[in-house]
Amino acid sequence: MTRGTAKDVAAVIGAAGEVVGRTRLQKTMAILEIAGVGYGFSYDYYKFGPYSEELVESADRAVALGYVSEVEKRAAWGGRYSIFTAHHTASTGNAARDALIRLAKGADAIALELAVTAAFLAHSGSNEAWSEVERRKPEKVASIRKAKDLYREFVKVDGLPRPLPKIV
Repeated sequence: MTRGTAKDVAAVIGAAGEVVGRTRLQKTMAILEIAGVGYGFSYDYYKFGPYSEELVESADRAVALGYVSEVEKRAAWGGRYSIFTAHHTASTGNAARDALIRLAKGADAIALELAVTAAFLAHSGSNEAWSEVERRKPEKVASIRKAKDLYREFVKVDGLPRPLPKIV
């Protein structure tokens, strides 16, 4: 299996035009992997759901090589977040992948985190993915309905080589 590269990260950011937040980048790339249209990044479960250290390294490399730009901003609550911008916008060459990227880009951040976490848990063998998300993220359960709605949109994407887990 091939491993994701800085150019792959740049392709996804290029298809989105801009990705706001490293967590959004992680979740966008994770849903691509789960749906079979990813680039070979491996994921483990972490505090905010599926996380790939390989992706972090590739994103940093994409910035260092000038494939994309990253600007750090301070959030109103005091934390920091990144805005990744593509130098060139273009399709990734896969309509299903592009559709998932667009959905992830436009999604509410917490709904995206919860939807992709549920998909990841189900893909990893959980029979009760949404209950598991609620148990692991009790402070975010108010967004479960939005997350399920987003997941339904992910499931509707045509042409996915690997069907998303049937959890809604």
